[in-house]
Amino acid sequence: MTERRLGLLFAVTCLALLALIAAQVRRPDGSTALSRAARAVVAPLVGGVLGAARGVGGILDHYVTLVGARAERDRLARELAAAQARLARTRELELENLRLRTALGLARTTVFERAVVAEVIARPEHGPYRHAVIVDRGRADGVGPDWVVLDRGAVAGRVVRAERRRAEVLLLLDPDSGIAVRHREGRFTGILRGTGGTEARLARLDYVPRDQQVLAGDVLVTSGLDGIYPPGLLVGTVRRVRGDSPLTWTIDVEVAFDPASLETVLLLPPVGAVRGGDTDGAGEDDR
Repeated sequence: MTERRLGLLFAVTCLALLALIAAQVRRPDGSTALSRAARAVVAPLVGGVLGAARGVGGILDHYVTLVGARAERDRLARELAAAQARLARTRELELENLRLRTALGLARTTVFERAVVAEVIARPEHGPYRHAVIVDRGRADGVGPDWVVLDRGAVAGRVVRAERRRAEVLLLLDPDSGIAVRHREGRFTGILRGTGGTEARLARLDYVPRDQQVLAGDVLVTSGLDGIYPPGLLVGTVRRVRGDSPLTWTIDVEVAFDPASLETVLLLPPVGAVRGGDTDGAGEDDR
């Protein structure tokens, strides 16, 4: 039994040596059977590792790109907000410049050399039907009662009370306000009064004779007959015409100034003060 085992072991050893020798024999491409077998076993594992590495690398690249995109988005959002803020400030400055240029331009062309530019600083609370504002010019600036107030060339009202450094302006929309007006085309006259806020920017002209032709869109200007407002200033336009009796019309007028946007106004002396006699408000308190 021992000899047979030795013979078998010798045969196996010889075969193994022949196999190793065969495995080391190089092929024309320079490879050996052993190296090809090793590559066949290891190649799938290496491929898997490389694929996983590429996947992780792609994820990292995507993450870096995403973080960079978010940072860029945040930067652009900040820049946009800053640009919008600058644009809003620029527009406000442009509007303010336009208001001042309009007011000062009218001041240079008006026949009244004592025109004063003022800013609206408050809106006093006197009840739901009161329409008035406070401006930052008063007796110290030569402003007194009945001074005419213009907003971008249109009549807004008149001064009813002047203090030293400020004045109260009664607007055309107030029921206590009255202004002598003229129909620009028909040339008839009347007294325009506010409606007390029953409808925005609306005043009323009563007792217009029915033989006068009046249409929506017609323009009303100051007539100068009240001795306060200079003639020819824009007051408003006709919105509608209603018959209040067989003989007369009631005309609803939309005033030309916008009470909600009053900021910079122009103050003019009343016609009576220019023709003779000063109405600077002597006797008012010195506040």
